Amino acid sequence: MTTMNAAVFSGIKQLDVERIDKPKIKDDEVLVKLKACALCTWEQRVFTGINKVHFPFIGGHEESGIIVDVGPKVDTDLWRVGTRVVVGLLTSCGYCDNCRTGHEGSCTRFSYENHVGGLNIRGMGGLAEYLAVPVTKLFKIGDQLTYEEAALTEPLSCVVHSVDTAKVELGDDVVVIGAGIMGVFHAILARERGARVIISEPDENRQKFLKQLGFDDLINPKTVDPVNTIKTLIEGNGADVVFDTLPISPVAEQAVSMAAIDGRVILYSSFHPDTPISISPHTLHRRMTKLMGSANSDSSDFLKAMKLLNNGTVDVKPLIAGTVPLSEINKGMLWALKPETYRVIVRLNESDDKSI
Repeated sequence: MTTMNAAVFSGIKQLDVERIDKPKIKDDEVLVKLKACALCTWEQRVFTGINKVHFPFIGGHEESGIIVDVGPKVDTDLWRVGTRVVVGLLTSCGYCDNCRTGHEGSCTRFSYENHVGGLNIRGMGGLAEYLAVPVTKLFKIGDQLTYEEAALTEPLSCVVHSVDTAKVELGDDVVVIGAGIMGVFHAILARERGARVIISEPDENRQKFLKQLGFDDLINPKTVDPVNTIKTLIEGNGADVVFDTLPISPVAEQAVSMAAIDGRVILYSSFHPDTPISISPHTLHRRMTKLMGSANSDSSDFLKAMKLLNNGTVDVKPLIAGTVPLSEINKGMLWALKPETYRVIVRLNESDDKSI
């Protein structure tokens, strides 16, 4: 059996490059040689033990690469050797009712610990050198886009889903709580929709970065009351849309209090710890507040995100802190854990191809 390299979690803070079996494609699959994989917050939480998985486990779900082999039933007019692609939605089954109606992000058989990509180790697979992929899970990369930039299609697609769920419209007053990478993506897409964007973020370095991106309505929730400040900035009315991108339960309560009458509140982040919050049902009723969650993305969101990157509408280069080779995966993970870091990209398959 031919083997390849993969970064395998074997325990908490135990992440090593190992030789594992290289996947074989089925008749309706292609073999993708992965070139870049971003280290998402999800993998960081596996590394630190916040996210619980069964070991061994292969993480990585923000990946891009190139097709190097195709099965006999694949339409080579659409997918041929040499096509540069993003791989997405591998953990959705494609067969349940949600998947069949275009809601793959809500797959009823979804699990981070499924076997995907023809791998013999569970996990999302992006930190392996090769994946066997059905063509329904592929999205084409534009010629001008690097593999590193393309790897951020998946997180951008999740924010596309969130912004669409909130129905951000021209002229809306939008509050984004938290300016990690997902908060920044929310701010960028809301601005593209024609909204005024106010960002709540205490970190001074992140505030400077946001100003460089052209965001001037910034508040520091450590020095001012965020709810009262937001209402003052919006002349006492509250925000049309509030995106809470932080994993902190008391902040979710604040997010609801920031909303205008008929406002929409999106709880975007997963919560650690998952502490219940107190919300007045009467207030929700009287103010007609729409309190919603948003997680993951669907094929339509991936296609939109891919177009936004391919046509240059969204530039992700400022969000890439840097790259490391697969052999230095632990160095990359420790770098990614730093609060000032947005995305660290792992470079794969460098030994025989220097195109990245």
